[in-house]
Amino acid sequence: MTNLQLRLGAAIAMTLIAVVSLTAHALFGTMWSNHCDPGNARFNLLKYDPVVATHPKSALVTWENDGPDNSWLCTSPSLSVSYIGNTSALYDEVSVGMVQSGWMQFGSDIAGMDFRAYEKDLGGGVVLSALVNKDLFWVEIDLDVPGLHLGESGFQ
Repeated sequence: MTNLQLRLGAAIAMTLIAVVSLTAHALFGTMWSNHCDPGNARFNLLKYDPVVATHPKSALVTWENDGPDNSWLCTSPSLSVSYIGNTSALYDEVSVGMVQSGWMQFGSDIAGMDFRAYEKDLGGGVVLSALVNKDLFWVEIDLDVPGLHLGESGFQ
């Protein structure tokens, strides 16, 4: 065998090992995430909350970032909704939409801070949390629900 054939064989072998490893990692990660949040039940609590479907009048562009629990560490599912437009009007509209959707503001507004924290108690020990942030060009709602298996949330 020539040196070129050995190098080509090694390159093909390394490529196959990488493809098989990544495929196995993805498949096992998906199976394990079903252990963390079977049927995406916790994630769906966020996905189908009325506040996610709310579209403020001042929003020019809206997008959603889904974060179901597809990790190896059983982290908690999350979801964020971002609105671009007149941020002052959006911030107030989103805050009103949160209350109308059954969310309770956690604590009071802090002077000079452009965020509000909310909680929603669904009963059975499940409490959703949300943070509404006002940035320079957009307003964002970050929703979170605790993981299903206590003690398996990341490195806690």
